[in-house]
Amino acid sequence: MNFVYAIFIGVATALSATLIHQTLPPIGAIVAILASHLAIWWVGRYTGKRLYKFFALISWLAVIAKAGSFGVGNELLIQGDNSGSALLALGFIAGIFAVARRP
Repeated sequence: MNFVYAIFIGVATALSATLIHQTLPPIGAIVAILASHLAIWWVGRYTGKRLYKFFALISWLAVIAKAGSFGVGNELLIQGDNSGSALLALGFIAGIFAVARRP
């Protein structure tokens, strides 16, 4: 059950980060990155294991990677501008830091 919870939190956080990072350009990206970090950290606090934080990060990365690549109609949800690049790079680094912290 914790596995499903970790995957769900990772996917939900990535979806919300994808949708919010373009609103109010510097603030939206900052909120998305901080929320991603806190959600992955919270998975560790809830489950008590670092493994589930890793699962949440991998599911977050899968959704973010899909949102950052071209879709069927050549649309991008995460563009290659400043806030999109910050979400991809800094969001992943923040996720790594969240996984590395003790639960």
